[in-house]
This record gives sequence, structure tokens and C-alpha cells, in this order.
Amino acid sequence: MLEFHQLHDTNILEFTLDGAFTKADYDLLIVKADEMIEEFGTIKMIEIIRHIGKMEPAAIWADFKWAPRHMKYLTHVAVVADKKWIGWIVGPLRAFISAEVHSFHLDEIEDARRWVAEEVAV
Repeated sequence: MLEFHQLHDTNILEFTLDGAFTKADYDLLIVKADEMIEEFGTIKMIEIIRHIGKMEPAAIWADFKWAPRHMKYLTHVAVVADKKWIGWIVGPLRAFISAEVHSFHLDEIEDARRWVAEEVAV
């Protein structure tokens, strides 16, 4: 299950993955991200990963298509998870995107929110 929301009236999009990752969920997330990019020009993301369940191949493919065209609109990405391997993946991603990327443990969610909130566009 993928849940997401815009933090207040800012350019911060927070989403939580806790279970299955479906194309329908992803499509809704992307609509919101595109709306925010249109409104603010750039966005910041907080990705909270509680549990990764079944991932629909169509959702992964949609991300592969959307992400490269939109990376230039991301300025900060906070990845929050309790799995070390997710943190290991975050490191190499820094070489492929211009956004500042930082990983946090699940018990550091508020630290992630504070980090992303610095210099927020409103």
C-alpha cells in the first residue's frame, strides 16, 4: 500500500510504502508530484519505507519511465527505512541524480522531515 500527502502548502511530498506497490498507487502519486512540480517548479520528497511487499512490474516500469524525465525537478530526497540494504542503494543513487539524497532510519522520521523542510518553497 502506498499512501502520500503534501506537507502543508509546501513543495514537500511525503509518501509511505507499507506492503504492495501497485501501478494504480504509483499513478496517483505521479499525478500529485506533477501537480506540485507545476505549482512550485521543484519538489522535495520524503520516502518512508516500512515494508516492501509485492511490487507490480507495471509500477516499476512506470517509475523507470517517469523518474529520468523528472529528476531535474527534485531538490531533496529523504529515504527513511529500517533495512540497511535500502541505505546501501541510496548511496550509489547520488551519482545519477542532482538532488541531495540522504537516508534515515525509521526512528529518525522527524529528522528527515526537518532536513527536507530547510528552505522550503511556499
